[in-house]
Amino acid sequence: MSPLEQVLSELSVNWVVTTPLHAGGRWALHFVGRLDLRVEVVVRGRAHVTVAGESFWAEQGDCYVIAGRRPYRIAADPDTPSVFAAPCYEDEHGKPRDRAQVGEGHDTTLVGAGFTCEPEDARLLGVLPPVIHVRAGAAAATIDLIRSEIGGGGMILDRLCQVLLLQVLRDHVTDDPGLGPAFEAMRADLRHPWTVAELAGIAAMSRSTFFVRFRENTGLTPLDFLYRMRMRHAARLLRDTTGTVASIAAASGYRTESAFGAAFRRFAGRSPGEYRTRIVT
Repeated sequence: MSPLEQVLSELSVNWVVTTPLHAGGRWALHFVGRLDLRVEVVVRGRAHVTVAGESFWAEQGDCYVIAGRRPYRIAADPDTPSVFAAPCYEDEHGKPRDRAQVGEGHDTTLVGAGFTCEPEDARLLGVLPPVIHVRAGAAAATIDLIRSEIGGGGMILDRLCQVLLLQVLRDHVTDDPGLGPAFEAMRADLRHPWTVAELAGIAAMSRSTFFVRFRENTGLTPLDFLYRMRMRHAARLLRDTTGTVASIAAASGYRTESAFGAAFRRFAGRSPGEYRTRIVT
């Protein structure tokens, strides 16, 4: 298992809502990007998708995952002016509809599910591309089950979309087992002052080869990856334990509370004490 694959398998995601969209004729919707992750499946027809400057056609049987709180657009064609999506998905009281409808007729059906993550987990999503487009056939069994449950129980549809999300993330990650020993070493001892040369030796690679392969596999340098692991660990200790900031700093690999505080503020946008107060209370 590669470093990124193992971290992604541990993401703590909370389901938001799963809603089928029935569309017909000329239509276009834009979304403001309120969710950390969104997975959508084209059950019927096709849709033109635009996110982060990238556009593509999602055909029947395709699915795609949008990572990070990014605005995006789905449409019957690239030229139709879009309308804000929320009124199609929510009633006048802001509650989710059982089914969204846009345009005239019904020649396209999409099923979308949204997810949020804990703040420390959401920051790990920066290693993913803005959108992952999966062609028809790659997750056919799960998508067939989603198709069969559109008119059935919402709970089953929710779970199937969760399974699809994890499948897409897992399959997207490049598997480089040679990096595994270095990742396990970091994870097992976050207190240790790791260097790239030391990690490369554990992976039985030259420093330059290890650095390049690690960045290609995770999108981060080894020490940037270690920094995020430490901050994620620290955030959970702040949230789930009553340990002092000094003890959490030491458990996260920092020799001084001030160095830890500066590193944590870069990561979370607030001091460890402010983070704990906001999360716990």
